[in-house]
Amino acid sequence: MRTATLASDAPAVSDNNSIAALAKMGEMWKDRAQVKNEEFEVEMMYSDEYDDFMDRLIPFHRHPRYGELDDEMRTKILTSGWIAYNEKTIDIESKIISPICNEIIYGTLPGTRDETIKWLAAQTLTDEAYHVLMVIQTARMARTQRGLLDLRLPSFELVNQIELEAAKYSENWQKKIVRTVACICSEVFISDYLSLLSDADDVQPINRITTDAHRKDELAHSGIFRHLTKEIVRHLTPRELVFFAQLLPRPMRWFASQELNVWETILQQLGYEHVKEVIGDTRAEAEVALFRVDFSELIELAEETGLLDTPEGRESFQAEGLLN
Repeated sequence: MRTATLASDAPAVSDNNSIAALAKMGEMWKDRAQVKNEEFEVEMMYSDEYDDFMDRLIPFHRHPRYGELDDEMRTKILTSGWIAYNEKTIDIESKIISPICNEIIYGTLPGTRDETIKWLAAQTLTDEAYHVLMVIQTARMARTQRGLLDLRLPSFELVNQIELEAAKYSENWQKKIVRTVACICSEVFISDYLSLLSDADDVQPINRITTDAHRKDELAHSGIFRHLTKEIVRHLTPRELVFFAQLLPRPMRWFASQELNVWETILQQLGYEHVKEVIGDTRAEAEVALFRVDFSELIELAEETGLLDTPEGRESFQAEGLLN
């Protein structure tokens, strides 16, 4: 992928409606962006009477040992789940999405020289920074209230897989496409965590409120990145297009990781006595849970961009289990 000014990166009249659609979305930002709303009073809204997370979102919640937990350990595991969810959110926003937004702002990705596109990327970057602030505040409160200030998490498998994939390729444009498709997947699909947590009446109120605020922004981002992807795809060289089609579905499996290495570390720090049994059994059943992610939007995007009409695109989606 190009890092210098290239002819195909020059501003051009769009042959589709993506730029017009993005312009309309940009005008709506001042009214829909959650960062524009009044800040939450986290300390005033936290209550020990509620769980911080949902049992069903713990990857081993169906294990027989989970039903044997006493209230104290269950509470610590649920709060640890909330902390892990938020720290993973920080990684997604800071290590996956924000770098690509910066690439777009500087016009170093194909098809991103248009000022409207840069404007939308700057808005998205602002949203993501606010999401990081929100989750740090709520996770900090949960850590303080539940006595988990010393809990430390290892690197997430999602981030590890992106780095491992990028390291496979020698060309800078290939590495950029790896990071770009990871960003696109992150923004186009909406994790079921967001909708489940924002609608859960038995979960900590401030956690529900912040998750719902995040969800509202991400719904807007999904539409934005669908149109951004169309512009990027239109400006790829044939060689880049083949590579892009091959890579686009791959991050979905990374996002579907149950992060069992993280959970193993958490349970060890909590002093749980059945760590090896529970994690081992869960890993044997499913280390990657594609059922947790709705990839229908990504399939639609691949259809709209014509990527599924290419042999490379169809084969890659089938290989990753996204198509029969």
